Amino acid sequence: MKILVLGAGGIGGFFGSHLHEIGEDITFLVREKRKPIIEKKGIQIKSPIGDFSIQPNLITKNQLTPIYDIILLTCKSYNLNEVITDLEPLTGSGIIIPFLNGQTHLQKLDSHFNKKNIYGGVAYISSNVDEDGVIEHIGKNNKLTFGSRIGKNSDLIKDFYKRCIKTKFDASLSNNIDQDVWEKWIFIATVAGATTLFKTSLDQINRSREGIKFLMGLFHECCQISKLNGFKIRDEVKKIHETFFVDKNSKVKASMLIDMERKSMTEHEHIFKEFINLGNSKKYDPIFLNTIYLNMLVYENSLLN
Repeated sequence: MKILVLGAGGIGGFFGSHLHEIGEDITFLVREKRKPIIEKKGIQIKSPIGDFSIQPNLITKNQLTPIYDIILLTCKSYNLNEVITDLEPLTGSGIIIPFLNGQTHLQKLDSHFNKKNIYGGVAYISSNVDEDGVIEHIGKNNKLTFGSRIGKNSDLIKDFYKRCIKTKFDASLSNNIDQDVWEKWIFIATVAGATTLFKTSLDQINRSREGIKFLMGLFHECCQISKLNGFKIRDEVKKIHETFFVDKNSKVKASMLIDMERKSMTEHEHIFKEFINLGNSKKYDPIFLNTIYLNMLVYENSLLN
């Protein structure tokens, strides 16, 4: 099985490197400027489940050919249009699994590729690339979930799943991936919303009663929007999320906050604004999310000054 990972950052670099470690045929698609840096330093992982480094097989977009069985998309949402153009040589070839936040990217991919080849994917992990290029994994979450959005899971994706469960990360093959995608959106909108608004990690927010009240209020809004759009959060998932939000030892910051600290672009339009729009379409006005989105607009404007 040939596996292409688009991106070698906090998600692609982490999960792709673990697959490389067990001997899978992994190729990373990276930008021209990034390639010589990775060739020199390799991909380095610092993680509670084990530190290691690899010397990966790298290609750039001009070297792309339709030889891959599985294509993992781990780009930022705001780069998706560029990525779709880059992946044109793969049209009609292989299963594409995007691990992007939100949900609307799936429709965009459907319109450019064979819809039956666009699977759903969810990554639960807090990981970022530090100034030295090292991927830092924080906390306990390190899970990939994926599955077909149309009909039954194929033999090819089942084979990929069997390979994933040989690694140190957690993997799950879903029979209800649309539900999983919405529940991840609820999760990331809550974590990213709170940590970007207060510019700190979860443990600094949930140490007070007021902080917990804010987190649960924001979480409720996200759950309500999802429910209004046909995806009520499952009770067991709701409990897992709530436990995570109030964990007093959680040092987790959303990657969006890391991007803000670096004065970089963020995914706020895809994580917050699209969620708000889906709430508004059902006559629901989410006060917490509107405040969080305004905070991101103020940040965005600050970059222009």
